[in-house]
Amino acid sequence: MVEIEQILEDVRGDGRTKLTEFEAKQVLAAAGIAGPREELATSEQTAVSSAQKLGYPVVLKISSPDVLHKTDAGGVKVGLPNDEAVGQGYREIMNAINEKHPDAKIHGILVQEMVEGGIETILGVANRPPFGPVVAFGLGGVFVELLKDITLRLAPIDENGAAGMLDDIKGSKMLDGYRGQPAADREQLARTIARLSELAVKFHADIEELDINPLVVKGDRILALDALITLKQEEGDAKKEPAKSEALNDIRAVLEPKSVAVIGASTNPTKTGHVLLKNIVVNGFPGKVYPINPGADEIIGLKAYPKILDVPGDIDLVFFLLPGKFVATLFEDCFKKGVKAAVIIAAGFAEAGEEGKKEQQKLVELIRKTGVRCLGPNSIGFINMDQKLVASFILFENWEDGSIALGGQSGIFAGAVADQVMARTVQRIGVGKSIIFGNKIDLDESDYLEWAWKDPGSKMVALHLEGMHNPRRFFSIANKAKADMPIVVLKPGRTKAGTKASASHTGSLALDDTIVDYAYRQYGITRAYDLEEFLEYMKAFQYQPLPQGNRVGIVTFSGANGVMASDELEARGFVLPEFSPRTQERIKKFIPQWQPVMNPLDLWAALGSGNRLTHEEGIHSVLDDENVDAVLVILLALANADFEGIREVYRKAKEIHPEKPIYTVALGGEVKQRWLKEVDGLNMPFFETTQIAVKALTAARRYAIDRERVQPDPLLPS
Repeated sequence: MVEIEQILEDVRGDGRTKLTEFEAKQVLAAAGIAGPREELATSEQTAVSSAQKLGYPVVLKISSPDVLHKTDAGGVKVGLPNDEAVGQGYREIMNAINEKHPDAKIHGILVQEMVEGGIETILGVANRPPFGPVVAFGLGGVFVELLKDITLRLAPIDENGAAGMLDDIKGSKMLDGYRGQPAADREQLARTIARLSELAVKFHADIEELDINPLVVKGDRILALDALITLKQEEGDAKKEPAKSEALNDIRAVLEPKSVAVIGASTNPTKTGHVLLKNIVVNGFPGKVYPINPGADEIIGLKAYPKILDVPGDIDLVFFLLPGKFVATLFEDCFKKGVKAAVIIAAGFAEAGEEGKKEQQKLVELIRKTGVRCLGPNSIGFINMDQKLVASFILFENWEDGSIALGGQSGIFAGAVADQVMARTVQRIGVGKSIIFGNKIDLDESDYLEWAWKDPGSKMVALHLEGMHNPRRFFSIANKAKADMPIVVLKPGRTKAGTKASASHTGSLALDDTIVDYAYRQYGITRAYDLEEFLEYMKAFQYQPLPQGNRVGIVTFSGANGVMASDELEARGFVLPEFSPRTQERIKKFIPQWQPVMNPLDLWAALGSGNRLTHEEGIHSVLDDENVDAVLVILLALANADFEGIREVYRKAKEIHPEKPIYTVALGGEVKQRWLKEVDGLNMPFFETTQIAVKALTAARRYAIDRERVQPDPLLPS
């Protein structure tokens, strides 16, 4: 890498940020990425001599830092067959450049072997804040121009990750050879991509963009025919994340306090300062609770204090429920009191315009100065059932504890959505921790993910994120945490309109959604695209084991829904296996003689054998089949299909095969509601449609695969 450092130093010393093609290829060669045989000629005579050495035909290209578009300037000649053509080509190029770019600094003319045939691909790296270096690979020519057949990864990637990029593109099969072209050496191509990734990481503070177009693949010859490298304006100008206050207090100061104070506690039951305080009290928080209100002696049976400094005991955590303009002043008192953490409920900061941004910056500076950890502003609080701490200004008196650590950037996820989920009488989702980040001036999604990963009671993390403070830190933690727990993220803001709405809502900066999507897949994060997916994925992960394969058996009482499920499953990479001979013989005992045993197994006509027997034997026989990894059940909960004992059917299924997931779609009215109540508590997920059921099964299967694939750590060297 010393050679590369010297090249970049020389370019900067020349006052340039763009390398010539010859310099770029020298960098690539030093990184182990081959190019065609070529030499730089500084005279017509040396050009001819180089051509003779390389062998005809050859290509001539101008080499000048001032001529970037070589073809447009008349600086390229291809397919030159002999000495005379090379000499003439040399002269014509020099004349064209002198005419169109009279002041251009010319290093010479590049004489290059003519490479014909092969598969044209493109490979590159671009610095894309806040993600840093992003690797792109795709097929060249019309495939990238019209079809946008390209795939992305955050650097670094290893050879396995690079091989995945080859499979990602729509034209992947072209790499296996077509129209007489030899198949690409996929292993060597993946190695080339990995080497470019390594180069991008090593010099991430220097390289703004690096394009290889085309990268020609001819069997085991992989050649960078043309290359362009652009350096950053200032050496080492990689954006640094502002320092946080972890050295003084960690996130536990916020989420695991032993004592709390509520500044802005109210005697008025309709005010947020009253509701939050009541939530803390009625849900049984065992620590000390101090209401702060200069106009009250007591609130909800608790002694109130005029100021935070008047409280006699220690305070771990303070809640601010006053208007934003008062927060900074009172923050100083909290520091004097020795408070370790604060939750700022108040809004009116960065999400509210320029004045709000200034007020928020004051808070940021106070946090760095004092070391007090902070959640918010523009938060509605958090819930930690291990601490019996329900610290939200939305009143919850029937919170369902569980293994999910929920986090959201918007208050709705600990407000109306949580209220709706907790109001369910069946198919409830247990949430042990819930937090609203708000504007994230300090505590953010990375802090919370790391804390939840290490929390013994949390088995899954589900996050709503409109933006990310430090994507690489988040992905670094997720890369390790995913081996122990699924991570589900609902990321809105996919369009310009959504991005604009997000900025006005939580002050979030826009993120390139295409990069986000690829990065989630790269690091094994399950992305939900809407609220329904978000909630149903949580239920599926919490209720059922992961599918250990892609073979699905369908048991249906609706032929039409069986067909729709088959389409959905095949489109998402599942297969419908043929049932084993033993299973077929078992099924034949209760279905009509005229009916073939198929997958999907349509059992409506078999109800004549008895409603319970048909349901029980149908589900259990498919579940028992060694060719089946998961079962999708489609029930018609109608009066003429009704029976007593559906709970026992599902209980036995779970007992016999606890390792196989069962997903159920139930259609119907009163009978469906009764069945749902009967199976409640068995952790059997029921879905409204085959589409959402298959989406959830797909998410579970993909996670089962991705959890074992640890990627290189995305944190960049300093």
